[in-house]
Amino acid sequence: MRIFYDHQVFSLQDAGGVSRYQYELIRNLRLHAQGKVQLHLLMGRNASVLPLAALADRDTTIRGWPTGVRPGYVRYAINEFLSALLAPRWGTFDIYHTMLYRAMPTVRRRLVVATHHDCTHERFPQMFHNAAFIVKNKRRLFAQAKAILCVSESSRRDLLHYYDLSPEKTYVVHHGFSPLPAPPPAEPNGPWSEPYLLYVGSPAEYKNFPLLLEAFSRSGLAKSYRLIAVGGGPFLAEEQARLHALSITERVTLLAKADEITLASAYRYATLFVYPSLYEGFGFPPLEAMSLGCPVLVHRTSSLPEVCGDAAFYFDHADAEELARALVAVLKDSPGRAHKQRLGEQQVRRFDWSLTAANTLCIYRMLAER
Repeated sequence: MRIFYDHQVFSLQDAGGVSRYQYELIRNLRLHAQGKVQLHLLMGRNASVLPLAALADRDTTIRGWPTGVRPGYVRYAINEFLSALLAPRWGTFDIYHTMLYRAMPTVRRRLVVATHHDCTHERFPQMFHNAAFIVKNKRRLFAQAKAILCVSESSRRDLLHYYDLSPEKTYVVHHGFSPLPAPPPAEPNGPWSEPYLLYVGSPAEYKNFPLLLEAFSRSGLAKSYRLIAVGGGPFLAEEQARLHALSITERVTLLAKADEITLASAYRYATLFVYPSLYEGFGFPPLEAMSLGCPVLVHRTSSLPEVCGDAAFYFDHADAEELARALVAVLKDSPGRAHKQRLGEQQVRRFDWSLTAANTLCIYRMLAER
């Protein structure tokens, strides 16, 4: 059986959850397939931080070349052209598994499998300039696909809500979990020495970071804690103005970009990780926090209860006053935080990339035998 994967993820990001998923899927499929499946990935021009080239072997073909072109539509267009030239030369594939919004017509294949991550563009079209274009491509892709792999039961429900599809061709295949490296010991007067709350992610509207800022201000916790935000790039003028208006500029620290060691340290030494997102198809950061012994407070929405289970504290509504009360209550509850830490260690073990690959391979084989 021959499986093809395309360039789309690596054209649009150098690092991120979807590229991690594709890397771990291929890495683990190699182990499960035991030489009975040939995997072909055409990455094109890319600058991925993941060591995909190291996965190449007798049964795994990886084609990619370094580039200085930033991730985005220019790189995507370059790789679309390269793929149109190269993919047909590789012959016909049994399965073309696409991770994003479309299947390239120049790839010769018997059937298409798609992975559905979330319905962010469908739920929040006002937040994306290209939402209508992406939804149009997804509708065409899902009509073509013989199977659609959903990363959570929540994402599957959303898929069936927004698209007229047969439930029989949808399958829930959870992501695995990739542990971060062990952080070094904290220095007595280092960046992690003062008690702090932690936020990880982009400042995108649906991630709901402004709600956390308002709740942090209302709670009065800024007197005793800092708020550290990791990732998402530098604060925009609008965000800086919000910090000033809330009188918390001096109590909020931004790490616009962090390597894995820094991120692991941020989780390890935080008093509480807060994830106020309005919507997640899966949601890796709460699991990352749990894996490093950091208690977690999340919004009870979409896939987060499915992923976090009983190992998280929850707040129920996207309301600053409710979140402020939850922050204060959780920080007062030392025994509760210790209990959630123990549950978190168990929860993380439920998500295994080896199981993700095994379940995906079962679906490939079932489709190929039809």
